[in-house]
Amino acid sequence: MKFSSISLLAIFLLTFSICSAQEEPETDNWDNVMYASNKFASGFEHWRHTVEFQSRFNNNLGSLEQWQIEYVASYLYKKNWELVPDLRFTKKPTRTELRPGFGVIYKNLYPEAQIVHQLKYQYDLKGGVNDSHGLRYAIFYNKKVKEKLLLTTFAGALFELGEDWSGFLGMRTGVSAAYIINHAHSVNIGYFYGLINDKTNNYNNIGIINLQLIININKDYKYLPAKYIAL
Repeated sequence: MKFSSISLLAIFLLTFSICSAQEEPETDNWDNVMYASNKFASGFEHWRHTVEFQSRFNNNLGSLEQWQIEYVASYLYKKNWELVPDLRFTKKPTRTELRPGFGVIYKNLYPEAQIVHQLKYQYDLKGGVNDSHGLRYAIFYNKKVKEKLLLTTFAGALFELGEDWSGFLGMRTGVSAAYIINHAHSVNIGYFYGLINDKTNNYNNIGIINLQLIININKDYKYLPAKYIAL
């Protein structure tokens, strides 16, 4: 498949953002951030593979907080079940991190909608900082409102267990819209609210603008894959 001009433009903008990275600022009680990403998806029969390249901007969109590459392999075990191993590489201003994870997804399927339950374990190797374990649960409701428009609402929570600190790390909730441009391209635009524990039991608030271009190389799946947002 040849890349379209919109695909090349998205990759260029994301690559340019990495080159303009600044030092990570201190977290305020409220921060406006943005996640900008490009995801490639491909699959056949029981497997769906995705690779996502994402940049995260914080400090009211004034600084590059981190960039990351994440690979996800979804095994479509049955019509309603998926087994999902993944691996994320993250580059921050002061260190690099590696996050292997494994998730289980259950889907309630309806003619024009689906409810997705995600339970996921992750192991965070933090590159010089003590490692930690994470457990997250999220629920997504996806509703097809028009032939080329899909709306999603979700809520999720994350717990962390580590040598330095253990407890409730935070939550996110929000809404997004996916517009299907053609058989190969779709765009997600969303806004999320996040609550983050600074590990002293003080909570910081974030408002997240999410922009994502998805490029589907093929979609030859035995079962309909779950639609969810990588948090």
